[in-house]
Amino acid sequence: MRLGPVLGRKQQMIKYKGTTLYPPALYDILDNTEHIHNYYVEVFTNAIGTDEIMIHIGSLAQGDAFEKQIKDHFRAKLRVAPQIVFEPVTEIERVINPEQGRKSIKFVDKRNN
Repeated sequence: MRLGPVLGRKQQMIKYKGTTLYPPALYDILDNTEHIHNYYVEVFTNAIGTDEIMIHIGSLAQGDAFEKQIKDHFRAKLRVAPQIVFEPVTEIERVINPEQGRKSIKFVDKRNN
């Protein structure tokens, strides 16, 4: 038997609607989707205690048709579609590149562990 590639860090594992996800799987879909300038993934615990995923996307192409296209990509690859929020590109840039930080932040974990 052989070992497979590293999927992600255990601390970043997301249980979403019965599916186990890791942030790199989400990044892969978003990086390969046209018209997305920048993004970050926010994970939080909802009122009933399960994980929720909200993807903040900075894009010039916005609207229901583009959101449906992105959700269809997620359903095809991961079998689930997270919440999507469109924001101005400059606002996303401010979040992913903080002034004091050296690395860009693509994953924001607001779960109560």
